[in-house]
Amino acid sequence: MRTLFFIVVLANVLTYGLGAGWFGLKPGESRLGATVKTPTEFRPGAIEVGPIR
Repeated sequence: MRTLFFIVVLANVLTYGLGAGWFGLKPGESRLGATVKTPTEFRPGAIEVGPIR
């Protein structure tokens, strides 16, 4: 019974690790042939850096 419990816990950790990206890319990032779209900033002059008014 302890062996079965250990196998189930190990399978859960491995499944979580695959989804979290511990063993390479995350499943959402592993699309073969997909290009990464860079973010587009439409009005860079509208950004103000400073204290909140």
